[in-house]
Amino acid sequence: MKHFLCFALLATLAGIPLASCTAAESVLKTLIIDGQNNHQWAKTTPLIEATLESSGRFSVDVATTPPSGGDMSSFQPKFDDYDVIVSNYNGESWSEQTQAAFADFIRAGGGFVCVHAADNSFPNWPEYNEMIGLGGWGGRTEQAGPYVRWRDGKFNRDTQKGRGGSHGRRHPFEVIVRDPAHPITRGIPTSWLQAEDELYAELRGPAKNMEILATAFSSKDTGGTGEHEPILMVLNFGDGRIFHTTLGHDEKSMSGTAFQVTLQRGAEWAATGSVTQPAVTAALLSKDKPVMRNALELELPAGHDKADFSTAPDIKSDGWVSLFNGQNLTGWSQKNGTASYAVEEGVIVGRTAVGSPNSFMCSDQDYGDFELTFEVKVDEGLNSGVQIRSKSLDSHNNGRVHGPQVEIESSPGEAGYVYGEATGRGWLSPTQPQTNAIDNSGWNRFVVRAIGPRIQTWINGQKIEDIYDPESYQEGFLGLQVHGIGKEEGPFEVRWRDIRIKEIQ
Repeated sequence: MKHFLCFALLATLAGIPLASCTAAESVLKTLIIDGQNNHQWAKTTPLIEATLESSGRFSVDVATTPPSGGDMSSFQPKFDDYDVIVSNYNGESWSEQTQAAFADFIRAGGGFVCVHAADNSFPNWPEYNEMIGLGGWGGRTEQAGPYVRWRDGKFNRDTQKGRGGSHGRRHPFEVIVRDPAHPITRGIPTSWLQAEDELYAELRGPAKNMEILATAFSSKDTGGTGEHEPILMVLNFGDGRIFHTTLGHDEKSMSGTAFQVTLQRGAEWAATGSVTQPAVTAALLSKDKPVMRNALELELPAGHDKADFSTAPDIKSDGWVSLFNGQNLTGWSQKNGTASYAVEEGVIVGRTAVGSPNSFMCSDQDYGDFELTFEVKVDEGLNSGVQIRSKSLDSHNNGRVHGPQVEIESSPGEAGYVYGEATGRGWLSPTQPQTNAIDNSGWNRFVVRAIGPRIQTWINGQKIEDIYDPESYQEGFLGLQVHGIGKEEGPFEVRWRDIRIKEIQ
């Protein structure tokens, strides 16, 4: 067994700055198991380790088994010292004592992550096969359980005879989310490309207490099955939670952000039952091409230590500066469109103009990292928003205002989600399930935090969005939008008051 470099030393060796955690318990103690594998575990374990630690959510130790033919009785990790166990292991059976301790740990509420070929392991260990749901190779046949495939809009248990485990040629492939409501997948796009990898197929097993989060089509053109095969799965074993990913064959596949992001989110869910990491946009999980980055060079996002991202900003604390004097629009200038803006009874009133493109009342000052709050009242039927960190450049559509926009819309609607106004990217929020956060008849308190590539929003105390988007500007002006309307619409009004900002240094 190799054990156990401290978290600080590992992070230093990997070039990864340590997270600034709000409480000691927010760092999840993690154990990676390796030592035997028909894959190159000595190269991939450091990538798994660096991927987890770079999120700031995990501290990682590694336990390495004896080599093939060694004395397995000496391999006795203290599972109870950890929140989650990650297996990068595919080899000889552990001792009965270690197997029993592992099963007891999971059954009592521990977390487990099964990575790629770890689902080839232990074909004759019933509890392990129940934990992973589906496995391959190792002599698995129909006796191990059914295949599970996505067919005709639902999952089917296929009991036909046949081997357990296959894959075609390595290639990039599209992964399609089948349950966008689960905490792991709720914060990512609904489809994206995995880097060149083995697309596991024909896995079979007990498939008990299992939910499949995402699938990929195993094309016969690449030597596959012609079926939509499970890629990401979650399971329960007793009180324990298991995240099973078939991604991650080698260094190239683990250098894809698809593997990295889903591993980080899946491991946190396995450990805690929730995911506190920000959602990610198509800038990191693209369906056009695999996004690649070297896990050993990952750093925590800029500004990760500037705020407690687990709570909303305290708008009653010191340091807030008013951006609206209640009397006139000093400090603001209109860009684009012909909608009108006026100050009436201490409130900024924006009124639509038929035939006008979107109009924006923009702050004369640019802002980088900040917390922002305002109150807004919007007519039902009007779509509006507040631009943050936005630009108006002659080189971009003749000065068209563009950048992230926090949506304002009457309920039920998409208020609070983040849209890429005039960027060509559409919604930056990966999903936008409708909410009733807006009081259609009253004033509504918005709170926005934008630090580094992370944007968070709240409406009337309800958290709406938390995204990580490195592609957006990280400095720019604010803008109060009045949306364009058609000839048969409106007129509409949107009103703002108590606009305050707290710059974060």
